[in-house]
Amino acid sequence: MLLNSYFTIKEEVKTENGSDFHIALNPQHQVYQGHFPGDPICPGVCSIQTIRECAELALGVKLTISTVSQCRFSELLTPTKNVDLLLKMTLDKSAEGIVKVVASILSEDGETPFLEYKGEYTLQS
Repeated sequence: MLLNSYFTIKEEVKTENGSDFHIALNPQHQVYQGHFPGDPICPGVCSIQTIRECAELALGVKLTISTVSQCRFSELLTPTKNVDLLLKMTLDKSAEGIVKVVASILSEDGETPFLEYKGEYTLQS
């Protein structure tokens, strides 16, 4: 779990089809000792995990990633230059227990996109 260690949630705003999360990265997190010392870069897998954990909070259920259909990084995300971020997501939960997530990680002002993501999750039993 990365919540409250790699990132914290400053605010969640419920939207018509999902949630917007104002998050803060922790530039002191141990992952940056290896990725990369002196010039840290946020690992893509941590961004995907952050999306998953926020989706779980928004829905109140545990999720398992089943499909990642898009994961496009458009800007370099660094925890020292981009501490505060906006994670916008739409959530579509089907009767079959599939959750479709479309998410973007943006600068806090919403102007600079870092990641565009689409994926499907299943509910954990």
